[in-house]
Amino acid sequence: MRNLAAFVMVAVSAVPALSSVAAAQQQWPTGVPSTSSAGYIKEGIPKMPDPPGPAPKRELTGAWVGPQNAMQDPVPPMTAAGEAAFKLHKPKTLAQPWGGNDPYQVCDPLGFPRNLFAQAISFRGQMWFEPVPNRMTILYGQQRVWRDVWMDGRELPAKVDARGFPDARFYGYSVGHWEDDTTFVIDTTGVDDRTWVDEHADPHSTAAHFQERYTRVDQYNLRLAVTIDDPKFYTKPWTVLKANYYWMKDQDFIETFCVPSEALAYRDKLANPSGNSTGVK
Repeated sequence: MRNLAAFVMVAVSAVPALSSVAAAQQQWPTGVPSTSSAGYIKEGIPKMPDPPGPAPKRELTGAWVGPQNAMQDPVPPMTAAGEAAFKLHKPKTLAQPWGGNDPYQVCDPLGFPRNLFAQAISFRGQMWFEPVPNRMTILYGQQRVWRDVWMDGRELPAKVDARGFPDARFYGYSVGHWEDDTTFVIDTTGVDDRTWVDEHADPHSTAAHFQERYTRVDQYNLRLAVTIDDPKFYTKPWTVLKANYYWMKDQDFIETFCVPSEALAYRDKLANPSGNSTGVK
């Protein structure tokens, strides 16, 4: 079974931690965390010189570890449609690690923006920016997936899943631009509504508009803020995630997958002691 059981339990235990963060308004800490701050450098990531050098201009290329020091603003009141969607989402719990209908427990794609919370699975979330002609490609260690962020001037689709328009996607449709020499902005729409916003099952509609703002503070530190504007499901825009990323000196990803055969084996042998797939004794 390798580390599947550990990953599942880590994901479950991360939910209350994220929920407690969302209980009160969170603000960015003043200043930039030191590279020697406890809890800031992940295990296995070598420390960098302190202080780090200045941020290179319009440059994110390479591998980053995170999100670290993650924060989330309180979830605003939902609309009736949002409440109805939320009630259909049933996350697993410590008491029922195979309960609920979390898409991840059957190895469905995490999708966007939940993939940004990948530390809840492995505590070693990894992200690689690679500029290519007309776009920025972002690769993720969790599930080894990537996103194309187009920078060729194209427009985002006005809607999805309608005649004459494209289908929704797990990672949506994204366009990006440099706001200044250190801040890269990504706008995303058309995200498949089967995915969850975060680890505690907040929903989104296919009409949701997400914006990511990556600010390279210095040579080794990157800040991320992600907001969602989804009038169909929420009464106002809100901040899904604020976090720090740190430059990976070894620039090497860990292989982290949700493997369907292992997930089913975990269900049948551990989460379901009766040994049958229905859970009926």
